[in-house]
Amino acid sequence: MFGKIRALVVASVLTSGLATTATAATMTFTNAETTPSMTMVVDDTISAGNLRFSLSTTVGTADFLGLAFNFSGTSLSQSDISFVSATRADDTASVIDLELFGDNTMSQNTCGGGCNFNGAGSATLFDYIIRIGENGGGGQGGINFVKSVVFDISTTATLANSPFSGFAVRAQSTTNPGGSIKTNLVPDIPVVPVPASLPLLAFGLVGAGLLARRRKARS
Repeated sequence: MFGKIRALVVASVLTSGLATTATAATMTFTNAETTPSMTMVVDDTISAGNLRFSLSTTVGTADFLGLAFNFSGTSLSQSDISFVSATRADDTASVIDLELFGDNTMSQNTCGGGCNFNGAGSATLFDYIIRIGENGGGGQGGINFVKSVVFDISTTATLANSPFSGFAVRAQSTTNPGGSIKTNLVPDIPVVPVPASLPLLAFGLVGAGLLARRRKARS
């Protein structure tokens, strides 16, 4: 019985934490690798009818090639993608062309030459992939590697109804361990601490249940 009460208490706390995150104005996504460590922040407060995506490497550097995702809303088109800003590996500003691949049917696995989601590391097929960088940084000593990028996607959806899911990144690491990277980006949901009073409450409920059983047995 105690196990069941404990499970219910923990489930309630975790559900509460997820609900709070889902209704927030921003959500943060991260990858599992330590180098390069990537962060993507999605913000629905910048302007009406837009979601802003900010993708960057926080530890090490990488050339972002493509961002893949699934989308539960109406189909997206190239005109729904708006470039905002980008930086190269040397932190200088860069202007890049973002190209949308896919037709909202979870069948897209490539985004042009050198940019695909084949092999291990994440899911393979997505509704859409946004082409970001050029494999190899354009052959100019890495200065054209896309270290960070910010862009908007035009949609009436907000984070509260979670229209985007299944994020993954294809990139070329420019720091140790180097090489091609295909990785998931998952919600960075903070651990919700269990208040100290909850275990005491659980014990109290267990005790009340045992006492009721004893009284029933005696009557």
